[in-house]
Amino acid sequence: MATTKKIQFGSFEWTDIMHPGQAEIEQLRKYNFHPLDLRDCLIPVRRNKIDTYPTYNFLVTLWPAFDRTTREIVAGEVDVFIGKNFLITLHHEKIPVLQDIFQLYQTSAELRGKFVGETPERLLYELLNRHYSYVFPMVDHLITDCDAIEKAIFSGDEKKMVSEILIIRRNIIDCRKVMQAHKNVLKRAITSFKENHNFKMKKTDVYFESLIGYTKEIWDQLDNLKERIEALQETNESQISFKLSDIMRILTIISVITFPVTLTAAIFGMNILNIPLGNNPYGFWIILAMMLAIVASMLGVFKKKGWL
Repeated sequence: MATTKKIQFGSFEWTDIMHPGQAEIEQLRKYNFHPLDLRDCLIPVRRNKIDTYPTYNFLVTLWPAFDRTTREIVAGEVDVFIGKNFLITLHHEKIPVLQDIFQLYQTSAELRGKFVGETPERLLYELLNRHYSYVFPMVDHLITDCDAIEKAIFSGDEKKMVSEILIIRRNIIDCRKVMQAHKNVLKRAITSFKENHNFKMKKTDVYFESLIGYTKEIWDQLDNLKERIEALQETNESQISFKLSDIMRILTIISVITFPVTLTAAIFGMNILNIPLGNNPYGFWIILAMMLAIVASMLGVFKKKGWL
């Protein structure tokens, strides 16, 4: 069910629409938004982008969110229309950060008062800044997960780490997909805000530049995490492969040692006349001693060659 909330900030208004439907889209037509932009608000785009127009900008932003039940990073989409005297956000999923910010400004007249004389792009900066602040702890958690995996690998828990590595690697890849185009979208947004007369952002206003720095920092950390989890996966597979090779080596040695003993037993166990030691009262012990001598000599050879 769609819900629409509004907050007045001096000279502009922030409208937040969750679960937008056809009725909500029809109400937005009064702003003369492009039909394709309105259509994108009904159907999730699932990619970051910005479209610039003479009277407004349309942004599609994706943000990572961690699902504790499935241990999966999923993408939440927030569509933004920003113009001279309005900021409109639309989203189909529940975006905790966006809802918390909206509720905070809705209940605090003091915070709303700070935007007197400000423009919608300043509020957009605050929204983006809060979202990036939410992403950093998520990246830190991925780093902690990699630390735990590395410790477990060298503690003898290689088999347990196979699925754990795949989960973390999937989350890193998903997070990279979400954050990949943020820097380019922000650069285009800054250029539009500075060149469009409907916005009051000046060339000397550098607060959006800090957001670009955040995207670079997040991307660099994700890039390092990608390389690290791939290295950990290779190390884990090498550890497992080494243990399997060690097991196969031991089994091979056992089978090689057992073969001549089994052959000796089979020869002296043949039911034929005049078999050697067949009538000797100590025949059993002699044959047993021969078997032990074969085993001892083969073990000695293997140890000398370093196979044991």
